[in-house]
Amino acid sequence: MKYRNQLGLSGLLLLALPLAAQNNIVVLKRAFVEQYKDRATIDVSFFVDHAHKHPNASAADGDMHVAGRAQKEVGLPMVAEVMNAAQPGETAAVKEIHTVEGNNSQLAVTGVWRFWFEHPATQQIQFANVPVPGNTNPDHSFEIHPITKFDKNDVTGAFQPVIGFQPYDAETAFGGYEKLKITVSATDSAVSISASKAAYNYAEFVMTLAGSPKMLADGGYAVLANVNGKADESIASNVRMIFVPGTPPLQQLLSEKLGDGDTMHVIGIPRINLNAISAFITASGGQKLTRKLPYEMIIVAVVK
Repeated sequence: MKYRNQLGLSGLLLLALPLAAQNNIVVLKRAFVEQYKDRATIDVSFFVDHAHKHPNASAADGDMHVAGRAQKEVGLPMVAEVMNAAQPGETAAVKEIHTVEGNNSQLAVTGVWRFWFEHPATQQIQFANVPVPGNTNPDHSFEIHPITKFDKNDVTGAFQPVIGFQPYDAETAFGGYEKLKITVSATDSAVSISASKAAYNYAEFVMTLAGSPKMLADGGYAVLANVNGKADESIASNVRMIFVPGTPPLQQLLSEKLGDGDTMHVIGIPRINLNAISAFITASGGQKLTRKLPYEMIIVAVVK
């Protein structure tokens, strides 16, 4: 879907002005929010500009960072990441990434869209010109993380715990997520979002499902769940959990017919919940509001 003609860049810039005194502003097309609010993944044509020479060490998370551009579908500075990139099943994808790095060719990439203020810029406006990044980690709030398919290479098998890596514990990670604030305003065509820099990329936790899983538009699933602390008390309630098409965590969710009251021990990474953002701006009529940041968790592994 194309968004460029639905609102000129000058209109997007005007929407950002009321938040200009704040840092970490991203202005998104409202049509983009609506299209992806109930999808786990995004499909893009991707230029690979820079890639890590080697995956991160397992103790550091095992990811492989790829900076690139998907101007038509995303239109923001971005990175894409292969999870568990050093394991044998990801060798073909990693090799091809290095083969096409910097040669200005576009390849089909599918993966989990992730909007999160982990490495934010002061201000970015969707579908403004995206420059070629200078390194593997440009200022960005949008990622494809994890990648599920790079060109013809299926990498859904990477959705497993990274051997030797210890994610943040539930109390630390969710204690941080629950304190985050967000400021949102909107027009009919655009949404301006401002938030502070966020932390705690990977979290390990036990969750108790609080309902039945519901299928998303791309074949993924979402289910509300409560996050359990060390004493089995709930430390976060009704968090939307996202299960990605074709991955081992989703296969387990469905094969075991898990639902209300069942528990799972998982590893997840946070992203902003665009479904909640959509609901906020509809309820407020687009008026500026500040409230708790709505987040959801991408389930990237089941801990056995």
